[in-house]
Amino acid sequence: MGDIREYSELSEDKTEPFSQGEIQARLQRSRMEEFNTINSAVPLDKLVVPPDDDIRILMRPLARDRTVREDRNVMPLSLRAEAAEAEEMTQQVLAVRQTARDISFTVSIPDYRNPDRRLACIIYYDPASDNQILSNRSNVPFTLSRVSQEPEEIRGSQYQVNPDFHKPLTPGTWRITMGGTDLLDFRLLERRPVRLRTASSSSSDTSTSTSASGSGSGLGTSEVVNSSGKRLFVADEDGPASPEKRRRPTNGGDKNENSVIRFLPAGAKGKELVASTGHPLLDLQSDETLEVSRGAGLVGYTITKKDPIASTTLSSVFTAEYSEAPGRYVVAKVLKTTVPATAHTNEGALAKTVIRQAQTWLRELENQEKLKHKNIVQIYGGDARFLSLYMEPVDGRDLSARGVWRTSGTDLFSGDRSDALRILKDASSGLHYLHSLRLEHNDIKPGNILYSRERGAVVCDMGLSSEKGASTGGGTPWYVPPEYIGLRQRGPPSDVWALGVVMLYVMGKISWPDIRAHRQHPRHLYWTIADVHEKERQRQVTAVSRMRAWLGEVNSVRNGLDVHDKLERLVHGMLAPNPRERLTMKEIVNQLFAEQGTDR
Repeated sequence: MGDIREYSELSEDKTEPFSQGEIQARLQRSRMEEFNTINSAVPLDKLVVPPDDDIRILMRPLARDRTVREDRNVMPLSLRAEAAEAEEMTQQVLAVRQTARDISFTVSIPDYRNPDRRLACIIYYDPASDNQILSNRSNVPFTLSRVSQEPEEIRGSQYQVNPDFHKPLTPGTWRITMGGTDLLDFRLLERRPVRLRTASSSSSDTSTSTSASGSGSGLGTSEVVNSSGKRLFVADEDGPASPEKRRRPTNGGDKNENSVIRFLPAGAKGKELVASTGHPLLDLQSDETLEVSRGAGLVGYTITKKDPIASTTLSSVFTAEYSEAPGRYVVAKVLKTTVPATAHTNEGALAKTVIRQAQTWLRELENQEKLKHKNIVQIYGGDARFLSLYMEPVDGRDLSARGVWRTSGTDLFSGDRSDALRILKDASSGLHYLHSLRLEHNDIKPGNILYSRERGAVVCDMGLSSEKGASTGGGTPWYVPPEYIGLRQRGPPSDVWALGVVMLYVMGKISWPDIRAHRQHPRHLYWTIADVHEKERQRQVTAVSRMRAWLGEVNSVRNGLDVHDKLERLVHGMLAPNPRERLTMKEIVNQLFAEQGTDR
């Protein structure tokens, strides 16, 4: 019995709860251990990152009970500090790679005890700089602190980032704190430099005519475009070292350029090295080649710029040679993330531009990759690191091209009835295919339809496309249907309406609608689509009034169409004010192809 009592007493001692004081002491010791562990870790800024892995972010979770959710581009990485001894312990961090398809990275740290305090944010990459844009998608604000000691002017800076607000961040280490708890340290890294190969200025110039071994490309010198957007000339590693190549004199400002020696060919004497906008593809000159190196698991490729096609504030389009589509030219479209500064330009507006353009690029790439139709531009590839798309070249100009399909002076379509019928057949066929995949274009207009009499009409620019049923406020105002005013409705009927307005233009019933945006136009009429549902009353009233004035013009022209003529009857049905009475693309295609060759 004594043994039993002794065992019982021992059991009782072991299961006796800790006193409140001891519990507090243990918790305090645990917190101190956690604090010491964190502070004994080497700062993220001191860790040496592999140069060839396209790593853009290093992360170190700070709260033991809060972890970063897994992602396909996150990998654990063991790194050493600068000048660390071989036997020194490595530091475990999480590394985020940017691949050719990544416009952003999502950080998610759940709080299982309080789901409303989950940390959720998206970090967008800016292809035109080393900066990245942080967007708070949490339900509550968090504090963002600068941990890096450099640059001195922002050392220790703190910002409160409210839900759905954006903050541009420079490279370096930052800390996120939510509800008084430090959750995450993360270091933003500069972009990896890319190599630029310049074409020979002449075959007789030995200093610039060295070609790649066996390539026959006639390429001469190479440059490295570094993270600051400056071109760094280096000797062509594929060709023999030319005695005429000389080192460019340096100054103190060159010390920070990744310690890369710059070379200039003798033939380029007097040519200045100009700091670019920081976007290698936008800074590319004709016949220059950009070499996108292989990263971990990534296939390298080259892109050689040829002739410019168009350039706007939002994009640049040019013909190019693309190594992934050998033996042919491609059309390269590069979205811009920098906009001209105005009195209203601020940090938030610039951040929104980066995010909007990145989302546009991803939407266009993903939707266009699904499409295989002769009347829709085919895509060959794209690269999120430049927001670039590489597409098939179409032998034709868009329907708004001045001096080609648009008459100077009158802004009327210069084609004839057979052109109009061909355009309707081809464009409706492509859009019917698009709608059959439950996709919508959302920006049908003359500028987004390419045409030649040999190739026919080809629909392009899927940047505003969406899945059926998704709400959108994008597009071009003169092609938005009347139901958008009261119901905000778009969808397939909206594409039909837009093509109907295009057909009024190509049938010569109206001039090019977009010309009305010019303030000097005698019948100036312009509004923004977003203002149609703007909360500010005066802007909303003005936009609705102008849109209704335009719809009245369209309806007046519609009422004058000859419904006994097959082509005009179809366009009349496409412009029915009630979307339920409007023709569908399927009905248009069926009627057009039911009687091949019959116009009436």
